[in-house]
Amino acid sequence: MKVLNRLTIKHLLMNKKRTIVTIIGITLSMALMLGCGLLASSFIEEMKAEEIFSNGGHHMEFDTLSLHDAKTIQANINVERSYFTTSFGFAEFSDSTNVSKPYYFISSANQDMLETFQLVDGRLPLNDQEIIISEHIGYNGGKEYHLGDILDLNIGPRVIEGEEFYRNEAFFPEVSESINVKMHKTYKVVGIIRRPYTENYSAGGYSIFTKATEVSAEYPNHLYVQFYKPKDSFEIGAEIIKDLSLDDHDIQYNSGLLYYYGTTRYRNINQSILRILSIALTLLSVGCIIVIYNSFAISTMERKKQFGLYSSIGATRKQILHTVFFEAFIVGTIGIILGILGSFLGIYIVLQILNYLLQDIWTYEFSLVINWLYILVPIGFMILVVFFSALIPARRSSRITPIVAIRENDDIKMPKRKLKTPKFITKFFGIEGELALKNMKRNKKKYRITILSLFISIVLFISFSAYLTYGISSMDSIDYFDYDISIGTMSSDVSSLKEVQKDSRVRENYLYFSTSYQLQIPFDSYTKEYSDYRRNYNEIGSVIDQNNFNLIVLEDEAFQDYANRIHASFDDIILFNEGQFVVYGDDNRISYHQQLIQNNDTYFQLCTLSEVCFDKPFSVVYTNEYLPTFRHIGYQNVLTGFISMSRYQSLVDVLLDYDYTPYYTLQLNANDYESLYHELQDKFKNNNSYVGSPKQELKEQKNQILAIKLLLYGFISLVTLIGVTSVFNTIHTSINLRRKEFAMLRSMGLAPTGFNKMILFESLFFGLKSLFYGLPVSAIIILFIHNSMSAFSKGEGILIPWGAVMFAIGGVFFVVLVAMGYSVNKIRKENILDCIRDENI
Repeated sequence: MKVLNRLTIKHLLMNKKRTIVTIIGITLSMALMLGCGLLASSFIEEMKAEEIFSNGGHHMEFDTLSLHDAKTIQANINVERSYFTTSFGFAEFSDSTNVSKPYYFISSANQDMLETFQLVDGRLPLNDQEIIISEHIGYNGGKEYHLGDILDLNIGPRVIEGEEFYRNEAFFPEVSESINVKMHKTYKVVGIIRRPYTENYSAGGYSIFTKATEVSAEYPNHLYVQFYKPKDSFEIGAEIIKDLSLDDHDIQYNSGLLYYYGTTRYRNINQSILRILSIALTLLSVGCIIVIYNSFAISTMERKKQFGLYSSIGATRKQILHTVFFEAFIVGTIGIILGILGSFLGIYIVLQILNYLLQDIWTYEFSLVINWLYILVPIGFMILVVFFSALIPARRSSRITPIVAIRENDDIKMPKRKLKTPKFITKFFGIEGELALKNMKRNKKKYRITILSLFISIVLFISFSAYLTYGISSMDSIDYFDYDISIGTMSSDVSSLKEVQKDSRVRENYLYFSTSYQLQIPFDSYTKEYSDYRRNYNEIGSVIDQNNFNLIVLEDEAFQDYANRIHASFDDIILFNEGQFVVYGDDNRISYHQQLIQNNDTYFQLCTLSEVCFDKPFSVVYTNEYLPTFRHIGYQNVLTGFISMSRYQSLVDVLLDYDYTPYYTLQLNANDYESLYHELQDKFKNNNSYVGSPKQELKEQKNQILAIKLLLYGFISLVTLIGVTSVFNTIHTSINLRRKEFAMLRSMGLAPTGFNKMILFESLFFGLKSLFYGLPVSAIIILFIHNSMSAFSKGEGILIPWGAVMFAIGGVFFVVLVAMGYSVNKIRKENILDCIRDENI
């Protein structure tokens, strides 16, 4: 055995290039498989941390619970940890400069709950006389508090139309409400926290928390729970709801966090994610298997004569197998170790790049997270791949008799009938092409390995490019705002907006206000999908839907231009008939982006939210053509219409009980928008005004999109490099094995031009045949990918990465020609006689 081992090592050293290429193939495959695991574990942990920071670390929350129900849930065997708040109600915040938030919202919380908040200054309360307040009160409510300040508050529930509310819901100035004071409390401010995740952005009160020791029997409790098994949260939650009859309570799952534990409540999303991962992992696994198998198959083919000589001097079949496994052990060990080191180094560098690009977007930095399952599985997989890749060709070679192996004629099959070749081959490529084709037909095994390498490279490149195409498509949908700056203000300040319109830097602008009405629409006027959405949303089964309708009131001139463009009348309502919505049902969640109304009904009844209706139906003109700066309305789930300002004014005058103070908005695109944006922020400082810049916000999101694109492009580059390495190794070794054959053809008078023609024909044959198999298989995989994405979006066509397809077609011929040219060029320079008598041992 030692002699055979030394000969194996000598063979590897004498064939350094092939050995190095084989090691590179194993290294890249190992680095790719392990890198995916390291990146996945690091990404999941980072996203969990972000979700916990933004929405809390609980898995489920229950609102307005009684003492009995709260205690029962806390005692549930599946609950690992629970924390709670008890709502005491509201207190007036008379100093608030935010008209939408005129209250404090006071709650007590246990220690575990208090520890989930992010302290900015001070400490957590130690008793029910101390409080922590949100810094949001300062920058949004206009009231600065400091540590040690005292608050005297009259606290109680909000009373709206005779009903008491303890929940922190939105405040509507037009609705009469009051506070039913039930207690007076004096608190000392001991800590300031970041805006708590428990406070909704539409909430009417700023959150204040004091210390509690146990759930309350007098006031409603809000309970947050964590389960021992997060993946079973939806099943456990359903059992709790059923056992305690909590169907009428406000119950929510922390879906964002649970998603990163690998579970959602919607079966089709789980199935889609599983299919997407299965397709990607299958492609990776098959690619790695074929790359490594081809390396050992071509190596075994190259050493076949050696094995025949070993057998002729007494080497047993077992010793031949041992020789191949010893070679696999050497190159496999080196390749796997280098792959492990390379994956750790590569992923560490990738994470540092992500941290640099996303430092202004995400709260936490990426860190390299080691999940042993994601490490051991790829390593075990690669060991098995190397083992079986060596076993199959080794067993095949060990069965061949010594004389056949020495003569190397077992791969060449001589058919009983004469081989025929198409006439056009001889016509275009001459006798050289015919000779090459007959040689390939007789020696199919060698050519199949080359075709297989090219085939898998094409499929991997196009398939993962399809993943990239779908990923970029979903990321591009983030950029659905087509205006630079938006300014909103009360009607009393509309003159300031008109001044902005006259600024020389403003290229285009639209001044408008929007208001809500109801459209009385038959359900059969909707598309089937939107009808399902509306019925699900309203939980009604009637044939008429009272659909909230967003009516945008444009300046007359702007509306007239829009109407002329789509051939509508000045008196019409222009209805934008496209939207994005989600349909829930049968444990499924499907997102649609399509038209909302299918029938061209030209008139609809329009009513106010207080159910005061216009006498005459409105004439409606449909369109899916965007008005500039209004592209975002195509991503809403409500019907949106446009009307001229003068037409609107003449209509609302007939509604005597309709009282509405418009909030005007100016959307604009401008040259040097950044300087204008900062100027407008200074100009509209009061809290009744708003200045925003989606373009400015998008600049930050672009870094996130860029980071994801870099990951995807890097992934595809690595996959492509693995394929190219395999192809180059296969072709180079295959050509090297034919040195004697080429030397004999040259000795018989094959001219250099004929030799080049023969190589060109083989290159074209390899390229065309691999594309003949690779392109249809890639198309099928793209179809699978498209169907797997159906849970996330409907109504979108199949996205074919045409650029990748064209690149693959050109790349195949380029790689084949380069690999064959490089190998043949070396052979062409060799002495014919030396090549013929070379024994290649």
